[in-house]
Amino acid sequence: MDIHSVVRFNLIMNFPRLKLGVTATALLFAAAVARPEPGAFVPSNPPEMKPLAGQHSPAHKTAALFQRGANLGNYLEIPKGQFWGVRITTNDFDRIKAEGFDHIRVPVGWQYYAGPGPDYKLEDDIFRRVDFVVTNTLARGLAVMINVHHFDAFTTDPAGRTDELIALWRQIAAHYAAAPDNLVFELLNEPHDAATTEIVCPIYAKLIAEIRQTNPKRTLVVSPGNWGGIKELKDLVLPAEDDNLLVTVHCYEPYRFTHQGANWGGPEVRGLRGIKFPGPPETPLVLDTNLSPAVQHWISNYNTLPTEKNPSSRAAFEPLLKMTRQWSDYYGRPVYVGEFGAYTRADPQSRANYYREFREALAEQKLGWAIWDWNSGFHYWDSRRDEPAPGMREALFGKE
Repeated sequence: MDIHSVVRFNLIMNFPRLKLGVTATALLFAAAVARPEPGAFVPSNPPEMKPLAGQHSPAHKTAALFQRGANLGNYLEIPKGQFWGVRITTNDFDRIKAEGFDHIRVPVGWQYYAGPGPDYKLEDDIFRRVDFVVTNTLARGLAVMINVHHFDAFTTDPAGRTDELIALWRQIAAHYAAAPDNLVFELLNEPHDAATTEIVCPIYAKLIAEIRQTNPKRTLVVSPGNWGGIKELKDLVLPAEDDNLLVTVHCYEPYRFTHQGANWGGPEVRGLRGIKFPGPPETPLVLDTNLSPAVQHWISNYNTLPTEKNPSSRAAFEPLLKMTRQWSDYYGRPVYVGEFGAYTRADPQSRANYYREFREALAEQKLGWAIWDWNSGFHYWDSRRDEPAPGMREALFGKE
């Protein structure tokens, strides 16, 4: 129930106790005229954050550099000493540029290279590896975003690990203090679990204050909780005095399509296969695996509902992207969709359909984006064939 419904409900319930006349009439009139115009954005549970005026802040100018990006997934964010099958060479930066991307997002597991507290000194090797990416990206005229990724110890115990996160960023910020403005810092990838939106907002304020000591004019990127969930934007609170903050969200809806067959995705998607985009399928999908009632209900809707209402269609993400645009306009804060994508267990045509429709929906809402990922399990670039995956170039750039 929105605030206007609450006002009307209370007036109706208390009307017998009101003296008829000017007071009651005035209250009823005020409740009526306070209703927004149809389609107007009213924040849900609006946080204590003052909207910024205009669309010309430093963060908005930076956001214009981050319109079409690719994540270097499963590369630098993995634990020290492990290899997840991804190699990046100088040729990849040339290809990313030639394909039409304008920036690269670089997930980094800095915490795996940190010494003991209180300094948490970072090893030279991780700076060397990140420098290789940053230098090659900037040399090709592309923008670059580096983050702290997979910091599970922090998301499990934010209060106990805040000092470590601050120490990591103190060193990262100092190392890149002289870098050009088209390098930006994303403070924390996908806060979740104990790192709720309400918990991380004051921690962001501390991180921002620390980084501003060496990077007073660099754009910083922040994410709401629940894995960067769009519905968490309603609780995001940013320092009012800083207009150089870019907000990032992630969206993998429809999840049962985008993550079908992913072993790490949990029982809800691990046993799924053969889901097409968009639905419904020509022949109803029948799976012989044990599925939860929720998944069975989803499959039933997928098999029967028309495309405009199908759970495996644009209807799964379009309202969320519209909500993102409305939040951005209301608060005067630019928003960037830092991750979306579909695992390669989906058939190539459905993947191409999904990327095309998601990209078109993003364009309609004027939102910049980065796909997950360049050449790993959700890949755009097929490293074995040395070419884009089928249909992907046309889906994202409208060209063969």
